[in-house]
Amino acid sequence: MSDTIYSEKAVAAFLAFYVRHLRDNDLEILSQYDVDHHVTELNVFILHDRNFRMKDIIPVLMKKHTSIINLLLEDLIANAHLNMEQLDTPQAWENWYLEQKAQIHEPER
Repeated sequence: MSDTIYSEKAVAAFLAFYVRHLRDNDLEILSQYDVDHHVTELNVFILHDRNFRMKDIIPVLMKKHTSIINLLLEDLIANAHLNMEQLDTPQAWENWYLEQKAQIHEPER
């Protein structure tokens, strides 16, 4: 269980980014850094709980799934060498994600 506490602003920024990429079916890069499969756990909750619209899910995730979110963030920080102080907006997460995508080389044909 994680003892690390991230600021509410940082977690909300991450989740806004996360939910958008889940909706777009674009979580592959996050998944490569998630060694303990916390992405899968969050996705199961988000996709199977039809009581919430995507835009309303962030406060629910922050309230009910803090431990899973913190564990996922710990995996990302450790494995992708992230600095949470620099990732305090959805746009900062988006910029990081685009940088990661740019590093992926297409196979030669």
